[in-house]
Amino acid sequence: MINEFHMAKRYKEIQLDLPGLNRKTRKNAHGGDEAVGKRKERRPFDRKQALHVVLRSSKARGEFSMLHPRHRNHVLALVNRLKTRRGIAVYRYANVGNHVHLLIRARSRADWQAFIRELSGGIAMIVTGAKKGNALPRARTSELPESAQRGFWDGLAYSRIVSFGPDFKNVADYVLVNLWEAAGVPLRDYLEKGIRILEISEDGVVGVTPELSEVLARAG
Repeated sequence: MINEFHMAKRYKEIQLDLPGLNRKTRKNAHGGDEAVGKRKERRPFDRKQALHVVLRSSKARGEFSMLHPRHRNHVLALVNRLKTRRGIAVYRYANVGNHVHLLIRARSRADWQAFIRELSGGIAMIVTGAKKGNALPRARTSELPESAQRGFWDGLAYSRIVSFGPDFKNVADYVLVNLWEAAGVPLRDYLEKGIRILEISEDGVVGVTPELSEVLARAG
């Protein structure tokens, strides 16, 4: 039996902010927009819980996109190598071109720090062709802050401790939405047309039209 996944309301909510990030959970987040205007603090970590991680780059477009045919398989291979090397459990992964989502769990803070350091540096080298110790290409726009123009990433990686249970499922679903939209499945357009998403997984997306939804409702 297909479990209904009431995505419409949730999808609108997660477009406004990262999933599960609110006043209560913000203390467990670090980096990304959460780092703006704050003094440097130790990144929250709990080896018994998962982490939602986002690496974002305004430069990652066109030939610098992480989804470019020259890069995407190398980026995925890097994730797979590092998760094995550092003993990281990767529950969800989505390369969206200009940012990457990961839902992971690390055995220790040291493993997590090594993983994110090697991943961020490795992706930047893959996409830009830069070698270790060499400067990365500067952005071809004046819209980016000077600090962002000097490197590939916009800033510190975002991470938030994610508790197993509803919070974990919410983030996992969010990453799947990003995965399928990056693959060209226009979930937002489907929802705007009234198509109801019944199930979403790494294997595919199942939805019904408004007409079929009414038939199924009448059939009980």
